[in-house]
Amino acid sequence: MLASSKMKRLSNWAFLISLFLLVHAIKSEDSSHKQRGGFTKDDILKFLGCFFSGLTVLLLIIMLFCTKRKKEEAQVEAAAKSAAVEYNITKPAYMPTNFKTAPPPIIKSEFSTASAVVPSSLVVLTSPEVSGIRFENLLMAPAELLGRGKHGSVYKVFSEEMGTTLAVKRIKDWTISSSDFKQRLQRLDRVKHPNVLPALAFYSCRQEKLLVYEYLQNGSLFKLLHGSQAGKTFDWSSRLDIASSVADGLAFMHQELRGDGIAHGNLKSSNILLTKNMEPYISEYGLMLDSQDPSFAASVNSNKEKGEDANQAIFRVDVYAFGVILLELLTGKLVQGEGLDLANWVISVVREEWTSEVFDKILIQEGASEERMVHLLQIAIKCVDRSQEARPSINEIAAMLSTLKEDEDKSMDISGFTSTSIFERSP
Repeated sequence: MLASSKMKRLSNWAFLISLFLLVHAIKSEDSSHKQRGGFTKDDILKFLGCFFSGLTVLLLIIMLFCTKRKKEEAQVEAAAKSAAVEYNITKPAYMPTNFKTAPPPIIKSEFSTASAVVPSSLVVLTSPEVSGIRFENLLMAPAELLGRGKHGSVYKVFSEEMGTTLAVKRIKDWTISSSDFKQRLQRLDRVKHPNVLPALAFYSCRQEKLLVYEYLQNGSLFKLLHGSQAGKTFDWSSRLDIASSVADGLAFMHQELRGDGIAHGNLKSSNILLTKNMEPYISEYGLMLDSQDPSFAASVNSNKEKGEDANQAIFRVDVYAFGVILLELLTGKLVQGEGLDLANWVISVVREEWTSEVFDKILIQEGASEERMVHLLQIAIKCVDRSQEARPSINEIAAMLSTLKEDEDKSMDISGFTSTSIFERSP
């Protein structure tokens, strides 16, 4: 209505201008007509010229107004679409009943609206569970931000068409080409291990890369140790089981992918996810290199000087990262917090022969075997050795942990047998 009234006013003004020019021309020509005794052909042409000049001005004004109006409408429509995508992506899938603080801040959409116009570019891997998933439906599904890191964000997304909950990882600042990314994901999809979480589907464009995973409801090892789940019972046997399973999965992936130069590259406790049965899954294998290892850069330069493949140093980086996870399991402490460097702190305490001060108080109170905890601590310290060449391979680590786990299982069996025997002899 507002646009229509503006258009009418413009038309009226333009018509009045044209009429004014025409009348002015007629008056001026009328005076000369009286002197000459009549209108000539030139007079008529002048009248028409003035009229059509005014009409041309009118048409130009209308065209300019329409062009501006269309541009404004297009901008409003684009903003509305962007806002709709932002709302659907950031809207929480659920809200706790005891949530009484202010509403959560609006999180800017991590999925670009540009990618939404290419729904066919979602590549589904070999998983039959998501064979019918469509990218535009995934894009518009309710989503909850689970975490944000240096290289991207993770969302919990409920897909109505699949009737399942998925985890979507958005990666930023990775310069790998779409073709190389696709080739890498397809290679990883051919390597399967029970303790490595496979990607179900992926999307890649120049601006962003998305990965779709199964959503695991028990969160990560990091949250179990340090987060809201830290109060849950997490005994020594469970920690050892997780360490052994992760080592087995990592050893298998290293063996299968060494020729491709694909290590994990960003192994940490937040990338160890847990199923409802507390089985660990290594997530985000082979996606991004982000090492905590202080010797990594030096080792890459050393390998180049020796003429060796620099990619092989990445596998020893995984060993360092796994050692840090072992230290987290043993100490219950954060890798970094208030300037604490966990590996250096543990080594300094052990050198002072205060080894018992290292262990998580929960494990001490539980009565866990100090001998086996010390054994695991020794393995962890070897893993975080500053010299990469001095570190054991992940296969050696997996074998040592398997032996340690067997000893723990035997000890539990003997303990259970003793308790049963005592109970049976009780009067």
